[in-house]
Amino acid sequence: MKDKYEYRNVITDYLPLAINHDSIEMALNVARECGPNYPILAIVTGTKPDFYKQAPLVAEATKRGIPSIVIDTGQHFDNTLGYGIQEFNIQESVACNLQVRGNLMEKASELLLKFAIFGKIFKDKIPGRTLLPVVHGDTLVAGITPLSWLFGLGQKVAQNEAGLRSMSPKYVRKLTLNEPDRDQIEEFVNSQFDSSHWFIARDEPFPEQVDTWICSAGAQFFFAPTVLNRDNLIREGYPEDLIYVVGNSVVDAIEMKRRSKPQSSIFDLYPELVSDLTLTSSLNGAFPVRKEWIRVDIHRRENLTPSRFSVIVKSLIELVKAGYKVILIKLTATQHALDKYGLTDLLDRLQRDYPHSFVQTPLWKEYGHVIEFLDSGCCWLELTDSGSMQEELLYFPGVNSVTVRLNTDRPETIFEARGNVLAPPVSPEWIVEIVKRVDQERIPSYNNKYKKTIYGEPGQVSPKVMDILKKHFDENYNFYPWLHNRLGLWKEPDSEFTYL
Repeated sequence: MKDKYEYRNVITDYLPLAINHDSIEMALNVARECGPNYPILAIVTGTKPDFYKQAPLVAEATKRGIPSIVIDTGQHFDNTLGYGIQEFNIQESVACNLQVRGNLMEKASELLLKFAIFGKIFKDKIPGRTLLPVVHGDTLVAGITPLSWLFGLGQKVAQNEAGLRSMSPKYVRKLTLNEPDRDQIEEFVNSQFDSSHWFIARDEPFPEQVDTWICSAGAQFFFAPTVLNRDNLIREGYPEDLIYVVGNSVVDAIEMKRRSKPQSSIFDLYPELVSDLTLTSSLNGAFPVRKEWIRVDIHRRENLTPSRFSVIVKSLIELVKAGYKVILIKLTATQHALDKYGLTDLLDRLQRDYPHSFVQTPLWKEYGHVIEFLDSGCCWLELTDSGSMQEELLYFPGVNSVTVRLNTDRPETIFEARGNVLAPPVSPEWIVEIVKRVDQERIPSYNNKYKKTIYGEPGQVSPKVMDILKKHFDENYNFYPWLHNRLGLWKEPDSEFTYL
């Protein structure tokens, strides 16, 4: 009888784990001084935002004498995306580079396997020592690492930047493809500043919203940036006594970079970014250009779909032609979308026609360059779809924030901090008109001069996190997730019983 199945080989050609035994031994020596079974902290990095948001935790753990290592997934390994490890000087702390590669699915499956393997290697070689991973935010690392650790070792993790949940203003349900009139724009913008006019929208960003939900399910300790994030977690049933509102460690990273300037200036790399009131030639003659820049970074998968991306590109063109100066930061995904949709030549021509008003650059390698530029007075607005930038911009008094999305996982930056506003990528008119309203200070609830810094005091967030972890470490907290432990009925070490 003929076999009805078709057979295909599944090829897995993974790079090996790169384990630095010197880093592990250094952490182990610190742990021995703290006690016979004292735990070791494993601060996990993988993506460019991880490097600068987790680096303050690494520095604070070292300062406090808390035994710690860094596990780097290695997925951002090139000289630009991976430069944060060198920039924040954490390379000596990296005890394991998982050397993960590939597309989204390949990275997820490889990370799931390799992280558990490293955990078992650590457990076999150093019995009696608990390793507690701390993951960050809503990255793929945050989504997959808790699954790997839980399924592989039966233990949960800690999450820095926990409880992020995307929300949309209720008005998005009224959006149409028609060109908006003034009343529609006013209603949409003003409705955003009332927290009762929002609803949870889990669909986007993708896969970040999936990652943050999965991470919560595998987390033991939750370090939430805001009360809203804490309330999200409590509503979902996570134990209130293990949720801590600490702020966001990105404010510590900003402070670190303000104290430590980059060796070269961003204005040496791109001298055309120096602010100067110029006259730019156009088809209709010369017109004055606003002297400061709009910095644009668009990279979300949902914004790189054909309809949204073409709307965003058209809005940039209209802004330049209206007299605004725009700098577009082209991430790999951004450039890929430009090429795929045949828009690269269009923007190259715009740069030739408006050389003083439109600049394109690749992703800036150093985080310090971003801080330098935002602090310089040469930038008045960030047009972004980044989650982290919405947080960071609250700490730059001279820079406004407009988020080009249908929702945001940082809605508190709008209705609580009053330092951000959504511009839906439905038509260029929506984006352009909202930018103009921000420029002309025509949004009563949004005033850049009075925005609130709601993510904590710079230099104080990471100490809060380490205070909490050290307390649990000193108390020999049982890091296994059984309910009988949390209820205090009894405590017991891992039984080593496994059948998975």
